[in-house]
Amino acid sequence: MKFSSLRSDFKRTSLGRAILKSNLSELYRDTDRIFVYVLVAEWVLAIVLAAFVSPYTWSGHQRSLNFHLETAIVLGGTLTLFPVWLLRKHGNNATTRYVVTIAQAFWSILLIHLTGGRIETHFHVFGSLAFISFYRNWKLLIPATVIIAVVHFAGIYIFSESIYGVSRPEWWRFLEHSAWVVFEDIFLVMACLRGFRELEVGAERQAELESIQDKIQEEVETKTAELLESSTMREKLQLELLQAQKLESVGRLASGIAHEINTPIQYVTDSVHFAREGVSDLLGLVEKLETNTPEGVTEEEGARLLEWVHQMVAESEVGYLRENLPQALERSTDGLNRVAKIVRSMKSFAYPDRQEMVPTDLNEAIRTTLVVCRNEYKYIANIETDLGNIPLVTCHAGEINQVLINLIINAAHAISEQLIDPSMMGTITIRTYAQDENVLIEVRDTGCGVPEENLDRIFEPFFTTKAVGRGTGQGLAVVHGVVVQKLGGTVAIESKVGEGTSFRLTIPIERTNQAEAA
Repeated sequence: MKFSSLRSDFKRTSLGRAILKSNLSELYRDTDRIFVYVLVAEWVLAIVLAAFVSPYTWSGHQRSLNFHLETAIVLGGTLTLFPVWLLRKHGNNATTRYVVTIAQAFWSILLIHLTGGRIETHFHVFGSLAFISFYRNWKLLIPATVIIAVVHFAGIYIFSESIYGVSRPEWWRFLEHSAWVVFEDIFLVMACLRGFRELEVGAERQAELESIQDKIQEEVETKTAELLESSTMREKLQLELLQAQKLESVGRLASGIAHEINTPIQYVTDSVHFAREGVSDLLGLVEKLETNTPEGVTEEEGARLLEWVHQMVAESEVGYLRENLPQALERSTDGLNRVAKIVRSMKSFAYPDRQEMVPTDLNEAIRTTLVVCRNEYKYIANIETDLGNIPLVTCHAGEINQVLINLIINAAHAISEQLIDPSMMGTITIRTYAQDENVLIEVRDTGCGVPEENLDRIFEPFFTTKAVGRGTGQGLAVVHGVVVQKLGGTVAIESKVGEGTSFRLTIPIERTNQAEAA
């Protein structure tokens, strides 16, 4: 391993420095907690060693309490309680770490002293240095190493038996111990540098990842905004398409509606003309009676006058008028009611929807649509309806009207292609019923049916198999767009060539959140 690889010579980013500082703080707090337990454990160990290994000192047959126990309690307490207090009150602080380092070094010396310089406890020095290196700061090893070296040097001349276990150790023994300590320091310094570099690299990688994550987040927000804009544009295009389709339907139905209105208007006109002539005759009779009735007539003259009145009544066809005039007025009333119904249906069909969806009676929408497009099917098919007891459905009534008129006109066109004899009539059956949380509308015809190869494409915009001028290919696309995309429902189709087609619309009674999102 090259020492150059341990150097922190790469360029740090501001975010990387912040993450490194945060990670180091977490590392320092974890190591501080470790030293709290280590220092307390060492204090307990020192008291146990002093109490059970060498509790007494002897002078002949006289014994007394060994000062090791007092040293373990008092000095050990000082080396433990003050650093622990600092760790609790001023943790994650550089000064605290140096104090802890110094206390730990003296703890190694104290334990060596309490065991009379046993070689086994000298290994505690290596453990202390290893614990200190947990901070990943090689500079903390310097004071610990100096303290251990100085104490070992002093141990040559004072407390030699406590440090080396002999009364007169050779002068170079401190060099031997110090050399082993420095030898370990070399590896610990390398470990600290490597560990610190790994923290730096990790911080920079985390900063890079967070930067990438931020860019991804920005990209997601940008794409989401574009998607929302696209969705809004799509919804706008759908509304324009729906409106265009409605106008197309109005244009297509205009002549038929005019014919539907013209028929009752014709017999209303005839009836009113008849009533006008009848009333004119009656008024003429009344006028003749008023101008030809003399005053103070005799009985003979009254008889002649009564005969003349009967003759006038007979000439004025009063009996005929009495019998037919009420019928004429009733036909006029029926005709006007029929016109009013057509106008109401047309107004309901063409009235623009509100922005928000409202509860809508689908059965009433079906009845209205059948009135509006009656001229499209009345010469081709009979209508059979089975409108069940269904709840109101939250939707746009205008859109539902457009869906129904597309299906009915489609059915009428399919039947017209199927009929060979113009005198024959097909059948369009419309059924509604409720099922679970949905309302179902079935529109079934006895028309020519849809070839199997076209079933997957009939809802595609501008796809049509009709002759030019008879269909734009938008009708079923609008049906699918309204029921599936706007209302969150489904459209199912069953068809057999030569027998007919059935559309089944499943519409949720309440609009779901998913449908709202769509």
